[in-house]
Amino acid sequence: MFRNLIKIGGCLGLLSSSNILCNQIKGKNQDDQLPHYHFINDHDLQKLQKKHTNLQIIDRSYTEHILSVIRDVQTDIVDFRKHADRLIRILIEQAISQIEKQKHVKQSPLGYYDAHELIFQDEEICFVSILRSGNAFLIEALKIMTGASIGQILIQRNEETSQPSYFFQKLPKNIKDQKVILVDPMLATGGSASMALKILKNHGVKEENITFLALVSCEQGLSKLFSEYPKIKIITAQVDPILLQDINYLAPGIGDFGDRYFGTVKSNQGQQ
Repeated sequence: MFRNLIKIGGCLGLLSSSNILCNQIKGKNQDDQLPHYHFINDHDLQKLQKKHTNLQIIDRSYTEHILSVIRDVQTDIVDFRKHADRLIRILIEQAISQIEKQKHVKQSPLGYYDAHELIFQDEEICFVSILRSGNAFLIEALKIMTGASIGQILIQRNEETSQPSYFFQKLPKNIKDQKVILVDPMLATGGSASMALKILKNHGVKEENITFLALVSCEQGLSKLFSEYPKIKIITAQVDPILLQDINYLAPGIGDFGDRYFGTVKSNQGQQ
């Protein structure tokens, strides 16, 4: 639904205007003009990571093809899910790789070797989904860590005020003793993630035990979360250059991830 949306919202304060230039390109019809968004370059991404030392951006060589497919408004639900799941798995594996490990000697079929394995059992890991879109992470999460526990927090954005509203939570009783991986596909304003992090802290979870995963994020949302919760870790596949203030969507973005992943949007209407 970007056809009539030419006005661009707030842009990264970190970057120069040349990095977020949007050209007008002709569509199939002469009156059909869409903005052409340019991604943040590697130099500015490095500056962003220096600014936020607990931020990790996945190497684009692993993600650029996958993201190109799921961003495409023509991608059907089968390919969207398949590629989204691939990207989700990359993020989860990266999060797990940062958990502390212990070294001990084990035996292979040919001899002994130094093994480095997680000091936490599956049951000591909790994936917390921000409903509804965060549930897309759970299939891959439970394939990787079959014994992990699952928490859920329902937070929805008020369409009139764009402010997050809390509705529901179901968290493990021992969550304060667990490593928590909080998941939501998109980090735009950061309002929903901030509210979810507050709920986790109210349940006794330490910031340093929380890793937040987002497929796509933006500088505004990252800055908000790190200013409020400086000890958390954030892993994202890509940082989009623009947050469209009128609708609080990232650009070029993915559209409504939940609708596209769960099949509640008609074909070819993935963008909003």
